[in-house]
Amino acid sequence: MLENMENNKNEKIRLKVREILLTFCDGISSLEEIFGHKWQKQEAKEYWKWRELDKKNFHNALYRLEKQGYIERYIKNKKNLIKLTPLGKNKSMKYLIKDTSIQTPNKWDGKWRLVIFDVPEDKKKIRDVIRSFLKKWKFFQLQESVFVHPFNCEKEISAIKYIYRLNPYMQFIVAEHIESENDLLKHFIDNNTINKFK
Repeated sequence: MLENMENNKNEKIRLKVREILLTFCDGISSLEEIFGHKWQKQEAKEYWKWRELDKKNFHNALYRLEKQGYIERYIKNKKNLIKLTPLGKNKSMKYLIKDTSIQTPNKWDGKWRLVIFDVPEDKKKIRDVIRSFLKKWKFFQLQESVFVHPFNCEKEISAIKYIYRLNPYMQFIVAEHIESENDLLKHFIDNNTINKFK
């Protein structure tokens, strides 16, 4: 990513809402606590470092974000500053979680990670969001609302629960044995999630 930024550092671009919100991610400490690293902040800083902004478009975008309630302007030490509102922080975290992937270790530890959820009917859209994340992360659907993955993904699931307020409806379980694990193992080897030679 940084290489592409450097190659195009003289290019004028029009930042999208996603990039603008991510630029202000220094105000989000909760996501860093969930994931335990700072790549989000560094990525935003490097984006600003290497890119020349289309200032007119940028300020128009800031105006729209302010009208939508994602950012607010304030004065501190006689300086005009901008910060994310709670709504803006939540939107930024949703962008960040979309970029997240589950890390693949060199060797599987032989444990299964299960995600079980029972989301009320009036939150059907959130239920669809959960399923889309789990499929993207190559979970296997064991039952209608039971998904399985071989690698540690507790922080990623915690992030989804935090962002979408799913604590009452979602459980994360680590299991050492599942009755149908031979089929599970074959599935994850066939789709190259688990390397059978490691």
